Amino acid sequence: MFARSGGLGRDNSMRRTTIVNDETEIHEVYDEDGCVRYESFVNFFFYPYGIRDFVFKRMRIEDNDRVLDAGCGFGVLSRAVHHSVERRALSGVEQSAFDISPDMLSAFRKMRLDGIDLRQSDVIDLPYSDASFDLIVTSAMLEHVPEIEGALASLKRCLKPGGKMYVFMSRKTRVNDFLFRPFGDPKCYSLEELTDILASAGFKNTRRRRFPLSSFWLNIWGYVVEAS
Repeated sequence: MFARSGGLGRDNSMRRTTIVNDETEIHEVYDEDGCVRYESFVNFFFYPYGIRDFVFKRMRIEDNDRVLDAGCGFGVLSRAVHHSVERRALSGVEQSAFDISPDMLSAFRKMRLDGIDLRQSDVIDLPYSDASFDLIVTSAMLEHVPEIEGALASLKRCLKPGGKMYVFMSRKTRVNDFLFRPFGDPKCYSLEELTDILASAGFKNTRRRRFPLSSFWLNIWGYVVEAS
């Protein structure tokens, strides 16, 4: 879910609610208690259901695809992809996932999803070879990096020619600013801003995708951008 981020808190009382430019303090924000609070928060809005709905109905996954969940958190996207692969009886699909928070990775492991290559890593310095993945998915991660262009360039390096990336992004609204402030005070982007940044990072054929009608409320919360 998260990568190295910026923005200094004003005093010690802010450290647990503000991501700062130090990996240790990122871990303080998303320690075991912080991960539990965040999981409860997203479950309250039925976000895992909406992600599964989108993956099942809108995301194309094929036999032998290699899939990377960038900033996986406790595994909402990876679990949806895993279940989609099982449901469609696809063969040869390889899943990988990374996050910078060890406590998030511990929460991920509790789901006991077999066969996923799970690593602790910063998005800026990924341990994967060039052109490794057919599909990259990322949710609630890019809002937390100080240099989003660098993060996207790092992800693009790992994407195969012709591969696709799906970015799940919170809308840039006052309501979201308020709701997410306890979780590191992330920086949200407008759809136009994100599209421009993706283009600057070398992605092409960007287009907005919407959650299915059965998960309509998440189109109010945010948006999905598909890029290749």
